[in-house]
Amino acid sequence: MSTSTSPEVADKAAQLAAYYGPFTGEKEKQALSVPLRLVAAWAKNDAAGIAEVFTEDGIMILPGDVYKVGRGEVLSFMAAAFAGPFKGTGVTGRPVDVRFVGDDVALLRTHGGILAPGETDIAPELAVRSTWVTVLRDGQWQLAAYQNSPRGEGATLRW
Repeated sequence: MSTSTSPEVADKAAQLAAYYGPFTGEKEKQALSVPLRLVAAWAKNDAAGIAEVFTEDGIMILPGDVYKVGRGEVLSFMAAAFAGPFKGTGVTGRPVDVRFVGDDVALLRTHGGILAPGETDIAPELAVRSTWVTVLRDGQWQLAAYQNSPRGEGATLRW
């Protein structure tokens, strides 16, 4: 019996290892599944899939005075975005901080951004720093609150 791994499985394992970086604990990986699920839904421009990552009363705050509460509002916003300015886009990111404030609450910070259609690198004006409040509900980590702000060359606020 062969125990070799297919190249696709090995590649996926390498991608996940690169994504998790220093956050290798099982609980860290479980909490970090939230951004992975959101990225996967975004790759399909699946507004419903993104809404399902959130808790029923989850909050999404984005630049430009975007404040959405609940899956319904997130779904409506993302559906309109995928029909307009986010059509064909992707998102990417990497975790830079994971903190557990309880057995069922984790604060995540990521650096990433929106990928324009066909791009593999984030344009400076689309780079963001994100904060994710994740909670364990019914055995699955979900997104209770998400907020991002511009970072790097794309940041609009200068001190």
